[in-house]
Amino acid sequence: MLTKAQKEIQVQVLHDKFERANSVVAVDYRGLTVDDANALRASLGKTGEGQIEYNVAKNTLARRAVVGTPTEGLTEFLVGPTALAFSFDEPSALAKALVDFSKDNEKFEIKGGVVDGELADLAMIKSLAALPSRFELQGMLAGTLQAPMRNLAGTLNSLLGYLRNALDARQKQLES
Repeated sequence: MLTKAQKEIQVQVLHDKFERANSVVAVDYRGLTVDDANALRASLGKTGEGQIEYNVAKNTLARRAVVGTPTEGLTEFLVGPTALAFSFDEPSALAKALVDFSKDNEKFEIKGGVVDGELADLAMIKSLAALPSRFELQGMLAGTLQAPMRNLAGTLNSLLGYLRNALDARQKQLES
C-alpha cells in the first residue's frame, strides 16, 4: 500500500512525463508474463528513434497526473489494467513498436492514446505505425532535393563528352 506522500510523488512524476511526451499510448497488459513485459520494454528501447518509456500506473493516479497537460484526452482510456507508453521524440517509432508487439502477442491490446495533443484510436495508431520514420522521411527529402543537381551534373558531363568527341573527330578530319 502506498502512502499519501508516495502517491503524490508518483502523480508528480507522471505529470512531468505527460507534459514532456509528444505521444502517449494506453495499453491493456492483462495476460502478459513478466518475460513478455521485459521483451516489450526491450523492443521499445531498440527503436533507436528517440526516448520511449513504458510504465504501469494506477488509473486514479494517472487521471490526476494527466490534468492540465496536452495529453488530457487520455483519461477515456484509463479503464481496467493499464500501462502507459510515452514517446518523447518520434511518435511513429512508438506506434510501430507497439503494433509490432501486439501482432506477436494477442493478449496485448492497444486501447488508444494521444499523439501531438490529438486523441488517437487504434486505427490511427496503426496508420501512424505504417508511416516512415522521421529519419526515413528526411532521407527521402534529401534524395528528392539532390536529384535535380545530380541530373544536371550528368547532363553537363555527357554534353562535355559529346563536345570532346566532336573536337576529336574534327581534329582527325583536319589532320587527314
